[in-house]
Amino acid sequence: MKIVVCCKAVPGAVTDVEVAPGGKALQFQSQFQAMNECDEYALEEACALKRAYGGEITALAMGPITTQDILYLALAKGADQALRIDVRVQDPQVASTVLAAALGKMEFDLVLTGTQSRDTLASFVGVAAAARLGLPFAFAVTEVEKDGEQSIKVRKELGGGRFADIRLGLPALLCVQTGIQPLNFVPPGRMLRARAQPIRSLSLTELGLTEEEIVPRGYRYQSVSPPERVGRVRFLEGATPEIAAALLARIRAAL
Repeated sequence: MKIVVCCKAVPGAVTDVEVAPGGKALQFQSQFQAMNECDEYALEEACALKRAYGGEITALAMGPITTQDILYLALAKGADQALRIDVRVQDPQVASTVLAAALGKMEFDLVLTGTQSRDTLASFVGVAAAARLGLPFAFAVTEVEKDGEQSIKVRKELGGGRFADIRLGLPALLCVQTGIQPLNFVPPGRMLRARAQPIRSLSLTELGLTEEEIVPRGYRYQSVSPPERVGRVRFLEGATPEIAAALLARIRAAL
């Protein structure tokens, strides 16, 4: 089984967070790039499927050369090869366009993504990429099982404690839910060996895309601001009957 895992690099330890001038973005200090947590669960599920059914894993990420840190982590965890698309993308629509273009040039049976990234929380990219490629897909997947050579069985969350068991033909794309597999620690020695492996990169031109095709469309930050304080805590003092009467009055006033 050939599996592609889409990974996103997100800021690691973040400090000095504040609203940027203009009020439409945050600015902060970040010491390193980390793999998006949801995508790391997708990678762990890919490794579990590889152990169960054999095959190979390709880790795929978008971003500048610093993004390779998460691809080295993917290689250390069990990916066989890694590919970086040399483009900075934040808009979910654009990200799905670029991923679909890259996946269209690859051979795979299964594509795994996380359900969302912790920086945009769009929950959109995986599903949109599947739609662009015409792939069957499932969202919030909690279990995956191979069902013959050309299909898989998956269990997906429906919300409210309900689940659905479905069968998908291959190739397919799954947006994996967090917790599907435990996250494994990577020993330093394995990480050092992973850094010695080559990582291939592709440009927009090699994907057949132009700069005009990755201009953000429709997805805009209107404003960014800290939470507004709508009330303050007030301590009630006095004897117990007085506190009870004051509290009851406040509850009645709020109804």
